[in-house]
This record gives sequence, C-alpha cells and structure tokens, in this order.
Amino acid sequence: MKDKYLVIKIEDGLKYLNKEDKAKLCELEMKIRIGRADNKANPNNKYAVINLDEPYAKEITNIMKEHGHWED
Repeated sequence: MKDKYLVIKIEDGLKYLNKEDKAKLCELEMKIRIGRADNKANPNNKYAVINLDEPYAKEITNIMKEHGHWED
C-alpha cells in the first residue's frame, strides 16, 4: 500500500525536537489546517493509527479491506 499519511508520535516529538523544531512543526500543521479549511475540508480530522508490527494488525486491515479502505 502506498503511504498516505505522515504520523508523528507526540512523545517522539517532545523527546527529539528542540524548541525551534517544535515551533516549525506547529507552523506547518497550522498551514495545512488553513489550507484544508480553504478547500472546505475538515481542518481537524481525527485518525486511528495502527502499528503494523502489532499482532492484531492483520485483523484491522482485513476489516478495512472489507470497507474499501485498504489496498495491498
């Protein structure tokens, strides 16, 4: 499956980014939200993230396939 999302674990951002990097990341996120709003898309989407290394991942991806939300 082609990557569709960029996921950054909040804990990793807090741990590995300095103050300047965090500010840049917040600025980029805001630009994306504004762009989505300008295009009449929800600027505050919420997502469920699945770590594909987990033993239950196959069950979740099978459910997503049934609903047309997953491609191999």
